[in-house]
Amino acid sequence: MSGGHFDYGCFAVSRFAEELKHEIDTNYSQEKDDWGDSIGAGYSKKTVTMLKRCHAIIDLAGGLAKEIEWLYSGDHGEETFVDIVKPMLRRKL
Repeated sequence: MSGGHFDYGCFAVSRFAEELKHEIDTNYSQEKDDWGDSIGAGYSKKTVTMLKRCHAIIDLAGGLAKEIEWLYSGDHGEETFVDIVKPMLRRKL
């Protein structure tokens, strides 16, 4: 495995983004958990729209953090880092 300069903190950000995506995807679910509660939080469309925008930013941050981790760990050179990160930063959120 590559990276390590920042103790793989990039993966915590990416994991948060994945978990948030799951929560957004199940927001309206009426499926019940083991305690009989709905697994969906039931937030309004307005809130879900904002959560989706937040997710896009957090997901991007996780990807950027990984590339920074690889740069500082010596797995990427500066040119490779710029080539990878430049289009990521152009992405519309």
